Amino acid sequence: MSQEAATFHLSSVIRHAFLVALVSLAMFTAQAGTRGQAPRASRPTAPTSDLLLHSPLVRCAPGAGAARSQSKALRVATWNIRAALSAPVDELAAELRSMKADIAGLQEVDFRARRSGLTEQAPALATALAAHYVFAASIEYDGGDYGLALLSNWPLVEVRRHRLDPVGVGEPRIMLEVIVCASGRPLRVFNHHADVGSRSRESGFARLRELVAPHVGAGVVVLGDFNDAPAAPGIRALLALGLVDIGAEQNAPTSGGGRIDYLLLDAPLAKRARSTQVWPTRKSDHHALITEFDW
Repeated sequence: MSQEAATFHLSSVIRHAFLVALVSLAMFTAQAGTRGQAPRASRPTAPTSDLLLHSPLVRCAPGAGAARSQSKALRVATWNIRAALSAPVDELAAELRSMKADIAGLQEVDFRARRSGLTEQAPALATALAAHYVFAASIEYDGGDYGLALLSNWPLVEVRRHRLDPVGVGEPRIMLEVIVCASGRPLRVFNHHADVGSRSRESGFARLRELVAPHVGAGVVVLGDFNDAPAAPGIRALLALGLVDIGAEQNAPTSGGGRIDYLLLDAPLAKRARSTQVWPTRKSDHHALITEFDW
């Protein structure tokens, strides 16, 4: 082989090795960047989970749970806690305690997942706050389970998990429906974490409308991380049922500079609303949203 040919061959080998190294580095960086994040719809579909845990259920009669609070105001919060990856459970509990919410709907909640230290997050938060709780898993994840939770100062009457069929590559999603016996009267709350994929998200909103519609006017709260802007068709369709976007007046960002977390009240509750606020926090990648109304 001539000296010129040998030099050309050596250069080709070096270029090939350099390209392989660049590709490997890019793959490693992409994988490292996703560690510790909550599941997203872009990843492969995870197996669904049947895990459903909750405090004992009661019959709702006048006086049931009344000793919990003598306040005439009911305070409800929604918060995506990012699976306690931004702050440990004890700090999340302290933040929730500061919010003074009577009912808190939580999204992105882990149960015995390796990434979050095998913590049973919903029961741990309930214990720390002396609250009743529900945890409804949507999928199995990282050796444990992942889904939605609700914490309440008042006893629980009924708990239902509604499954949604994923569309396309969407992550299997659920809706959590809970009836709380608030000062001896039933209050129905729907908690939902919508998909980031538009097709699955719209399918979920359509199912949510079906579930909520029969109860509008009887005192219903719909809350969660809806992963969509206020003007989006899915949000507008929910409002067309007679629900009121209680955070619309402030229109303050709740995550990443946009408003994607919602508290929707039916008209009887919205008319009695006292205040609504975004609760800024660094304990998650979402701020909490809180409303207070006469009850």
